[in-house]
Amino acid sequence: MTYKLNNITSNIYQPVGTKMIEITLSASQVLSAGGIVAFDTLSCEITPALSLNTSTCEITLASNKSYYIEASIDVNRSSTTSSLEFAWIDSAGTVIPISDGGFDSHWLWHSTSTIGPSSTNVANYITNSPTSAIRLKAITLNANSTILQGTRVFIIEVDQ
Repeated sequence: MTYKLNNITSNIYQPVGTKMIEITLSASQVLSAGGIVAFDTLSCEITPALSLNTSTCEITLASNKSYYIEASIDVNRSSTTSSLEFAWIDSAGTVIPISDGGFDSHWLWHSTSTIGPSSTNVANYITNSPTSAIRLKAITLNANSTILQGTRVFIIEVDQ
């Protein structure tokens, strides 16, 4: 797939190669705060520049690509009165800040009544100069919550 993107310096639209990638879980995963979501399946019609390491749960990004990454996180919390937060972290385990394109997923419990399962939450990472590898970490999550199989990561990989 290609799109015509504007080159800011020359104001000329040029065709740019683009790939759409999906990363998923093959089964639900029990997780608590501090845990890493263990994605294990990568799908793309054309071989992407990025890779998925199922042992470390790292998504290794190519430094010569731009990325728009969106994690759609589907969680059954073990307590319906608990909040949750997920964030993209780099290979050193540091949360990627907004200034570097990391946007956390927050869901704050805010009611005194019992509620049902959590809604799907979204965490994004948008960058023209990616860190070498990223993982999705549960920053706040009640013990023994379940990351459902419907959790997905959608990635748009764009040639620079």
